[in-house]
Amino acid sequence: MASNWMDKEASLYETHADNIGRPASYRDILLSQFAKDLPSLLSLRKLDIFSPDYKTQAKPFKAKLQCFTPAALMASKAAGQSVVKNLTGIMQLDFDYKDIKDYDLEELKQCVFSLPFIGFCGQSCSGYGFYALALIAEPEKLSQYAGHCFEVLKEVGIKPDESKGGKPENLRYLSYDANMLIRENPEPLHIKQFKVQQAPINNLTYKHSTRKTTSNSAALNTAIHELQNVQQGERWATVQKWAYTVGGLNELNHLSEISSAILSNPAFNGEHEKYLKCANDCFRAGSANPLNN
Repeated sequence: MASNWMDKEASLYETHADNIGRPASYRDILLSQFAKDLPSLLSLRKLDIFSPDYKTQAKPFKAKLQCFTPAALMASKAAGQSVVKNLTGIMQLDFDYKDIKDYDLEELKQCVFSLPFIGFCGQSCSGYGFYALALIAEPEKLSQYAGHCFEVLKEVGIKPDESKGGKPENLRYLSYDANMLIRENPEPLHIKQFKVQQAPINNLTYKHSTRKTTSNSAALNTAIHELQNVQQGERWATVQKWAYTVGGLNELNHLSEISSAILSNPAFNGEHEKYLKCANDCFRAGSANPLNN
């Protein structure tokens, strides 16, 4: 077995119409092979995603792009006849523009990449969305891991595309991101008990030390201070972390203090509504996992 996940092999396809493909390492796929597709990628990214004809205009460019199956090395991916040669232990998480358009793309990438089991984060081929590659401990339970992570991410306000990630044959177009994030040795995600309806959010979000070692008042004071002073580039992660942490203090009135801190920081000007919603969602998630359990 390869010692580094990037040296493992998945199936790389000339286009999405290719059903056989060939083996290629993640290192080659993510860092080299996309160069063949740069003309199509650049043309695709010049399109106006707000145009009602965007999907029609994008289709011919996407048809030229190489693809890969992150979760498996396949003998065939033909519809209804897919054959898996080897599960790789890699799970993709996809975030479409329509679901993240109200937030800063780079902030969300950093937020997802902070999870220790994430090995890669990068822009999608359109340049408007992004995806992550996660290392999972039980490749044979890919669909359960994907479903679990979908629920957890939605709880903390980041909606993934649930049509991708749960099956070995699920494709990804090759893409390019000048600010790609790579972790050579991620910690495999190991879920001991799947709870799709009530996912254990504390296992997958920020594990902040104050949840166990700091008094309630100190945790709240630190949260307020950071939210009043955070700058663009770290807003999403800071709101998510502290709203979830303070929610765990099991004091509902603290939500108004979190909201007031956001409203008082000029860095949130013009974007208060979406960050207040993020704070509300994460506070509620934290309240479901109180610190005094």
